[in-house]
Amino acid sequence: MRNIVWFSCGAASAVTAYLAIKEGLDPILVYCDTMKSEHPDNRRFFNNVESWLSKKITVISSEKYKDIDEVFEKTKYMSGIHGARCTTEMKKIPRFDFQLPDDVHYFGYTVEEYKRILNFKGNNPDLNSKFLLAYYGYTKEDCKRILPMKLPEMYEEGFNNNNCLGCVKAQSPKYWNLIRIKHPEVFARRCEQSRRLGVKLVKVKGKRIFLDALEPDDMTDYNEQIECGVTCQIK
Repeated sequence: MRNIVWFSCGAASAVTAYLAIKEGLDPILVYCDTMKSEHPDNRRFFNNVESWLSKKITVISSEKYKDIDEVFEKTKYMSGIHGARCTTEMKKIPRFDFQLPDDVHYFGYTVEEYKRILNFKGNNPDLNSKFLLAYYGYTKEDCKRILPMKLPEMYEEGFNNNNCLGCVKAQSPKYWNLIRIKHPEVFARRCEQSRRLGVKLVKVKGKRIFLDALEPDDMTDYNEQIECGVTCQIK
């Protein structure tokens, strides 16, 4: 039996790994490789976490795609009612190839995400899943405080999540306008891709619109907790 902590370059998954090691579980830390699509600072954070925990992080990758843009271009699918294709191709399929039937899976859901944990368990009855952060009452802010290294730059830039830049699961005007401000080249690329593929990524007043129609000063925040993990899938 293996204890696997799924690391995502976020604060919560890093602290989950820390707790698993502290409990003597001798976990395998595993990262699904989307580094080429993430903030450049994530490489620094990844290395810092390895040093902090004195443990190597195993990297698993898609055998078909090098980054999420290649997924969009080759599949002609970004995001929709069935989820995001990039998550399936870059995270779910590599996880299937790596896991064994008797693995115990540790995920970085915090105590305020109790409903998400229940949904997760209901949607993934085949997995033996554990949630150390929720069990011990850790919040997202607790996780950020525990880390002895600088937080990933995405948090410093005002984002709630540390997913890929221009995450196609994001819907809020604030998220996309922060991308426009902080990473204009990514915003321009998502505008072009979404127009060409006919995907309305942002939601304004309950209605989906194309990114290039978003008003630059609209900072409406939906406080999204964007789920992009190794179990998320096209439904």
